[in-house]
Amino acid sequence: MAKKRVSSTELTWIIVEQMKEDDSFAKGVSVAVIPDDKLGWRAVVETRAQRRMTPRAQRRFAAIEKELQETYTLRGD
Repeated sequence: MAKKRVSSTELTWIIVEQMKEDDSFAKGVSVAVIPDDKLGWRAVVETRAQRRMTPRAQRRFAAIEKELQETYTLRGD
């Protein structure tokens, strides 16, 4: 199945909305989607916010990223 092309902004919102559904996700966390040579794109969280994330939230973030990487490709903005 072909991957859907979306902008980094759209991917960021998709990730944030999915993380909001999980109670372990801290409010006010900044997420950015950046191009990656191997994966096509990856999501990053600011260092300070990453330290505040619980291990459960970190695992959930990684799972969401992996799931979305299978579905979406980054469109050149």
